[in-house]
Amino acid sequence: MQAVNANPFYKGVDLSYVNEMEDHNAVFKEGGIAKDPYQIFADHGANLVRVRLWHNPQWTNYSHFNDVKETIQRAKNAGMQVLLDFHYSDEWTDPNKQYAPEAWHHATNTNQLANLLYQYTYDTLVALDAEGLMPELVQIGNETNGNMCVTSSADLYPIDYNRQAQLMSAGIQATKDAGALSTIMPQTILHIANPAHVHGFFSGIESAGLTNYDIIGMSYYYKWHGYSIQQTADLITLLKNDFNKEVMIVEVAHTWTTESANDNANNIINESAPGYPAPSPLVQKDYMIDLTTAVANSGGLGVVYWEPAWVSTDAFTLWGQGSHWENLTFFDFDYNLLQPGGIDFLAQDYTPQTINYVNTQFKVDMTGVDTSQGVYVTGQFGGVNEWQLIEMADEGNDIYSVTIPVQENSLGAYYFLNAFDWSARETVPAACAEHFASDRGFEILSSEVTFAHQWSSCASIQTGSAEVLFMLDASGTHTSNGMYITGDFTGNGSWTIEPMQTTNGQTFYYYAAINNNTTGGYYYLNANNWSARETVPAACANAYTTDRAYSLGSGDAIVSNTWATCDTPLTYAFEVNMQSSPVYSTAFVTGDFQGTSNWSILPMNAKGNDTWVYVGQLTGAYTGGYYYLNQNNWSARETVPQACAEMYATDRAYTINNPSLIKNHWANCQQSVITQTAGN
Repeated sequence: MQAVNANPFYKGVDLSYVNEMEDHNAVFKEGGIAKDPYQIFADHGANLVRVRLWHNPQWTNYSHFNDVKETIQRAKNAGMQVLLDFHYSDEWTDPNKQYAPEAWHHATNTNQLANLLYQYTYDTLVALDAEGLMPELVQIGNETNGNMCVTSSADLYPIDYNRQAQLMSAGIQATKDAGALSTIMPQTILHIANPAHVHGFFSGIESAGLTNYDIIGMSYYYKWHGYSIQQTADLITLLKNDFNKEVMIVEVAHTWTTESANDNANNIINESAPGYPAPSPLVQKDYMIDLTTAVANSGGLGVVYWEPAWVSTDAFTLWGQGSHWENLTFFDFDYNLLQPGGIDFLAQDYTPQTINYVNTQFKVDMTGVDTSQGVYVTGQFGGVNEWQLIEMADEGNDIYSVTIPVQENSLGAYYFLNAFDWSARETVPAACAEHFASDRGFEILSSEVTFAHQWSSCASIQTGSAEVLFMLDASGTHTSNGMYITGDFTGNGSWTIEPMQTTNGQTFYYYAAINNNTTGGYYYLNANNWSARETVPAACANAYTTDRAYSLGSGDAIVSNTWATCDTPLTYAFEVNMQSSPVYSTAFVTGDFQGTSNWSILPMNAKGNDTWVYVGQLTGAYTGGYYYLNQNNWSARETVPQACAEMYATDRAYTINNPSLIKNHWANCQQSVITQTAGN
């Protein structure tokens, strides 16, 4: 005996209808040429075929033992593994019906029913194995949201988890016992419909003592189940964490058209999933790739498309002649494979992508606000934290904080609350309600960041560290090897050499995160070499007798120096946050700056978090106008709101008397000016 596979990622198709379709004159074709449907799916990347088994279906000639043997044989001949779906009924089972086979109606208690279920499962698998047809996966029941093997609809709910666990355990044990005699040990699947019901069900059977199954399976249909792809992926992560089981979607589908084959069976899904365009083969393909990618990235075991070959023929179902599903198959109404189309999801490589998370701190100053019921934050944080009310810790002095892992390179909305109640949210001012016109916004790149605000205000609060902008007039030295800075704030205090940037070739700059109320030393270099350091004049070598000194109070600050002198040049920096710009890949600034003739369009450097920066210097105090652009084109300028169009009735205005950092938001009057200095 050997365990099957090493848990590959399953890209599956349920082909329970194929034999019947072919018997009713459906000739499946690819490129207009007839081809075995099992081979079609295998050639396009399917590695698993799911097939249902009814006990003794008197109303149809299919999905009984002999029909299932044919399906398994054809699937294995095409090189695919098999998932055998025991319905434990003579017909369909689902959340609305779970009728026991008529042959089992004589059972008078759960023990007798469990024995019948065990023996039937065991005998079936042993018989299949005798013909070399042992399935690799075995599903113990189909959409077993309600009580299995009942004889009356009145007994379907409420679910008796002890009874359910006993019946399922019998099927699991029968599978293990049959597998012990085979070269294949099937893995067992328990199957529930609707993601919203899955966690509760498996908690119920766990409380009843059932834990020896292998895989959690679920049906996920957007028409009925409401969950988004991301919510379903997050659920998979939660299920894996809480139950330590593999998880896969064993039923899903998407429409490719709203038309029908004009048979006598009405189609039951005619719309696309929310957020997707009108049905088409390409939309079907995109949806399936999006879903399967999300499943793989959340650690899921696989996805099985339900009945991609249930085309329209003269065959009858319990509800009429034809197919209720022909607009969800992978074939057109003449049985030709649709390409590009849904089948293409099988050909993709779903090797999970590494998702990196950044520890992101949220802080709020609750001064003057009632906090007797706690303080919370909620937002688009992803994973299990998506729009959850997350309690914040009291740091003292009315400051509350929490650190949440958020996926890097992501942005989203958030806001604070002063009770565990959605109605207790803050009112975010319009000036900083960047999302949904009501919520704050965040953007996470790849490094840890803190978002700290006063309750119901755009004003920031001081965190443990501040941002200090070092600006250097390097006109007195050669810069061909670049300019660099080092100090107590680099390399976690280990004095690493860090490169500076420039926007004009003369003034260089470097942003540093420095703890509030600290002092330290620093100096500049004109090459990435310790011997290339400046000689700091004794008059300003206030740190370690050789280095410049900084002294930071509380809050962001700037430092302005001239190479190897104690002079303080009149440097300036303009920052603009471009998040509200409709389209941009870079940013520009223009204005009547000294040394820049006739309002030249000046390229800005990326700082991160949608923010761009330009650094220069003046020869003396100056007042002028300026504005930003999102392309190197005069027509790409921002529209400055009238309230802050203080120059020429259309432009922003600046006045610089001391080294300054001016921060703006695209097409917005929100502005802060930093002139606090922290160095010599």
